[in-house]
Amino acid sequence: LNYLTLTGCLKNLKVLNVSFNNLKSVPPELGDCENLEKLDLSGNMEITELPFELSHLKQLTFVDLSANKFHSIPICVLRMSNLQWLDISSNSLKDLPEDIDRLDELQTLLLQKNKLTYLPRALVNMPKLSLLVVSGDDLVEIPTAVCESTTGLKFVSLKDGPVETIVCEDTEEIIENEREREQVEKEFMKAYIEDLRERESTPSYTTKVMLSLQL
Repeated sequence: LNYLTLTGCLKNLKVLNVSFNNLKSVPPELGDCENLEKLDLSGNMEITELPFELSHLKQLTFVDLSANKFHSIPICVLRMSNLQWLDISSNSLKDLPEDIDRLDELQTLLLQKNKLTYLPRALVNMPKLSLLVVSGDDLVEIPTAVCESTTGLKFVSLKDGPVETIVCEDTEEIIENEREREQVEKEFMKAYIEDLRERESTPSYTTKVMLSLQL
């Protein structure tokens, strides 16, 4: 973690990608990188929280926390006032904060592969949210207002298909297989989102898409 701690001294740093690096925590010194615009912590598998000092990163527009072990959206993220893209998929979220609408610049919210049972109605109050992706059998309540939003929100539900479990004795191999799967899923989602946004025939009203994904 020493090299990551040193980034606190890099006042002009704009992009930090430390994805798939076996990090278990993030040092508070990172909050000193006041010009940071993009932060990628995806695929570290073990990060469970972020230091409150990251609230100082007011220039951040892109944050990727996917494939970790977050049980909730960190408080510091809710204070990133310019955030436009948040990927917190493949974590252990059980619910979303009722004040998530304080992220009023957020355009893309990726929540697939968590443990959510419901979505808060506050999502309707996010004026710039244009893409919301969820998945999983745990979801039992989705506000009608979200599905029928007239703000141009594209609501996408990816219902996960059964994934074959590979049993092996080598723990490192299991971890590597998991990382490769997460990487494939991320690449799929990026391609899917890009296609959604580039498709000229995309309607301006709310679109609800259901599909099955098996990797």
